[in-house]
Amino acid sequence: MTDSIRDELAELTLALCSIPSETCSEAEIATWVQHRCVQAAGAQSVKRIGHSVICEPFARDARPGEPTIALVGHLDTVKCADDQAYEIRDGRVYGCGASDMKAGVAVMISLLDRWRTLERARPVWIFYDGEEGPAEGNGLGPVLQSGILPPLDFAFILEPTDRGVQPGCMGLLHATVTVRGTRAHSARPWQGENAIYKAIPLLQRLRDFGRREVRFGDLAFYEVMVATTAGTYNSRNVVPDVFDINVNFRFAPGNTAERAEAELRALVGGDAEVQIVDTAPAGDVHADHPLLVDWCRAEGLKVLPKQAWTDVARFTMAGIPAVNFGPGETGQAHQANEWASIDSLEHCYAALRRWFAR
Repeated sequence: MTDSIRDELAELTLALCSIPSETCSEAEIATWVQHRCVQAAGAQSVKRIGHSVICEPFARDARPGEPTIALVGHLDTVKCADDQAYEIRDGRVYGCGASDMKAGVAVMISLLDRWRTLERARPVWIFYDGEEGPAEGNGLGPVLQSGILPPLDFAFILEPTDRGVQPGCMGLLHATVTVRGTRAHSARPWQGENAIYKAIPLLQRLRDFGRREVRFGDLAFYEVMVATTAGTYNSRNVVPDVFDINVNFRFAPGNTAERAEAELRALVGGDAEVQIVDTAPAGDVHADHPLLVDWCRAEGLKVLPKQAWTDVARFTMAGIPAVNFGPGETGQAHQANEWASIDSLEHCYAALRRWFAR
């Protein structure tokens, strides 16, 4: 790989990071990406839905018998840290969202700039908004439901994967679990029933859930049920009559949100009320897909489980096989002073170029 490509990928990543794009504020970056797509493939190849951009340069140059492949990346970031650096230094690109996932978007744009040289398959580029926010605001859903995409045979989602391929993903469920007691003055607590103390047996059961292994061949996914936030709504001198716990249940491929909800309700029993806040499906595992196996072997790519949720799930729910494969370091996602290594940018770009050449 030439230094010019490394420099191009690093500078593209930094440019993308420098455009404010916190979830719900993606208008500017969507317009920037739209202009880049038009420059690369012409206005007739580009469509926009809200703050999502779709580019299909091969629409005018169909290749019968070749698979149609989606390259997919989200444009938004979480709220940026106050001390975030924006620079290229020591083999890294520093910027908000550098690993999650402006590096992936940079690789997508560099491949799009060279779309005429991608000899195998018919790629479609999907840049979308709202991935880091609530599920109902995710822009990929409207894109998949719009009817403007060609039938897709496979999708690469360029989330950071530490230079490996991550098929499948965990499903998730958030629920508010409410334990009720009886309000009283804190000087006379015997006149009430403290909802915090009443919740202790339930919290112990959540603690003891541990992790439960679910295997798909050599891949091990771990189901976990975790209390992540808790709180009361009373003054400091009042025995609380309500104690709310947010429970986050990560369930493995093959499991469903309905079964996860039933298991949570069984664990809670009669000790509390359960209100489901949101759910997202698990992504199917396609580690042995014929478009993947030989390439992974030739590239020496590790195949690893995705112990989190990604939009792989939206594709597999729509019947489209998909995997996570992108530049960046998973441990840098959402970190203060986030960075992505230029080596990971080069690695991902080169591997995908070779995929399209095979």
